[in-house]
This record gives sequence, C-alpha cells and structure tokens, in this order.
Amino acid sequence: MESTHLIEIDEIQNLTKGHALYFFDDQDQYVSKIVDFIISGLELNEHCIIIENDRITPLIKKKLTVLVNKKRLEKVTFVNNYDFYYAKGDFRINSIFDYLPNIITGNSELDIVVRSWAHIEWRDEHEVSKHLLDSEIEADKIVTETKLLSVCAYDSERVSQEFKEGLLTCHNLLINEKN
Repeated sequence: MESTHLIEIDEIQNLTKGHALYFFDDQDQYVSKIVDFIISGLELNEHCIIIENDRITPLIKKKLTVLVNKKRLEKVTFVNNYDFYYAKGDFRINSIFDYLPNIITGNSELDIVVRSWAHIEWRDEHEVSKHLLDSEIEADKIVTETKLLSVCAYDSERVSQEFKEGLLTCHNLLINEKN
C-alpha cells in the first residue's frame, strides 16, 4: 500500500504519525530539525530512535544537552547509520521493529511509543537505488499500519531527480527545509 498523497509541511513539532521524507541542503538546519523532532517526541513521552552518522550525532547531542535534562535524554537512542544499514553485510533498510529489543534497554513496557529519524546514506546510488525504493515501500506499509512517526532524511546533493521522484511516491509527508 503506497502512500496515496503527499502533504508538504514546514513544522514537525506537531507531528505524531506518518512516513515523512526530508531532503536537506543545510547541515545546521538539518540538526535543528532533528532536535525539534526529538524534543517534541519527549514532550509526548515517546522514545526517539535517531539513526545518524558519526559526524552529525555529536552536533545533535551538543544541542540537546543544553535543552533537555539528562533523565529525559534516556528516551533518546542513537544508532550509527552505517551499522544499521549494513548490519547484514550489504546495504538495506531494516525495520526499526527488528532492532527495538536491542535499542530500548531496561524498558519492559510493551505499548511504548517510538518515533524514528533515519539519515540514509550509501556509497553509490546505483548500488542501492532498487533496494532502497523497495525497502521504503515496505517501511511505508509498516509505518502506516503501526501509526508511528518515521522520518527518512536524505542529503539532497546525493539524490538524483529520478530517485527523488521514486522516494516521493512512498512517503505521505514532505518536510520543507526552510524555517
């Protein structure tokens, strides 16, 4: 079941469910969007899983430590995006649900609410484009069925127009970069 229509949004603070797509150009704005995403999730008592690279994760953590107390930050889990996407040896989008037991430790609640933000990176677009679109379609089904909020972020410089058009068909939200 593909997303039937795409809604463009500027603000992410009020989002509680959906499969969002975000193409970013500006790293500072990108980090600010992630921080907004995390803080709005924490305000709803949700767990946040952030799948990000080792260059950007410290920037996010630095901003968060100024804005959020240490106890609340326990609901934020960072996963290295390379480890996540190459966990089985070759690039593929894995389901957050495959990783929940390992990611959220010390929590026995079965009905916890989780939101995810994933920065999707790869070495060569040709290598992964088919797998990626298939995986995004599958992710869209899961997000729709579970009514979660999941953001898929792509560096706009690394996405061809054809690939971008394919990605637009399997998300129901498009986050605008401008604030």
